Amino acid sequence: MYAEMFPKKVRALVLDAAFDPLAGTHERRVQQATGRQASFERLAASCATKQDCPLGTDPKRATKVFQKLVRPLIDKPARTSDGRGLTFEQAVEGVTAAMYTQAIWPAAITGIAELKAGKGDTLLKLRDGYHGRTADGVYPNSLEAAMTINCLDEERHTPKQETALNRAWFKAAPFTDPGRPIKEARDGCEQWPVKPTLGYPYATGIKGLADTLTVSVTRDPITPHEGGIELAKALGGSLLAVEGEQHGALLAGSACVNEAVAAYLIDLKSPAEGARCKL
Repeated sequence: MYAEMFPKKVRALVLDAAFDPLAGTHERRVQQATGRQASFERLAASCATKQDCPLGTDPKRATKVFQKLVRPLIDKPARTSDGRGLTFEQAVEGVTAAMYTQAIWPAAITGIAELKAGKGDTLLKLRDGYHGRTADGVYPNSLEAAMTINCLDEERHTPKQETALNRAWFKAAPFTDPGRPIKEARDGCEQWPVKPTLGYPYATGIKGLADTLTVSVTRDPITPHEGGIELAKALGGSLLAVEGEQHGALLAGSACVNEAVAAYLIDLKSPAEGARCKL
């Protein structure tokens, strides 16, 4: 957005883990749900190669196995050592948190195995880390900030549109589906006093913009790789594809990524077309 508003003030701009600037809210959320389901299935496939995998030996059945474990939590949360219990939503969030980097997959698998025994401590810990909850129960304001930003950036949905989006999400990411009928869903920003300001598509037709660098992980479960490809095209800039299984690349500690980004930021030397790194 800064590049679109002030293209001549940009010397260099690195963007990591991008959404598709050409897609509206419904399409982009479905893209995101599809990415999460694909990541869940890869996690399940990794689990299936190990002994006593709680999702079973057939990755194609892993979603059904997982749902059988978590759907009962809607009516009866799993017990946790701190007495809070683990709800259905928290269990899904715990697994989702592990998708941010492949290094945390084993913790999610441990948590799912615990859940088979009726305990929810590990998944609740993953969920708490996802939301930044401290040991004394204090949360940062990231949820409130995200709500504020989204209410200005996203398209405002009617109940009919939001209901359709919820149904499309669960169809694209069935591991998150609670299995209950959706009669009506409401946009959390429905009563927000200020109208959205972003609009779609954006970041297109920018004149006088220097070369930008978009970094995109090929199997990013949160902001799918296709979004990074589309943003680089829309900006007319360079793309660094990074083979990996995590959300974002700039904080991954990759020498390949760091060197490419430093060369661009310091010397304005963009990666060659088709350049790739591997995490």
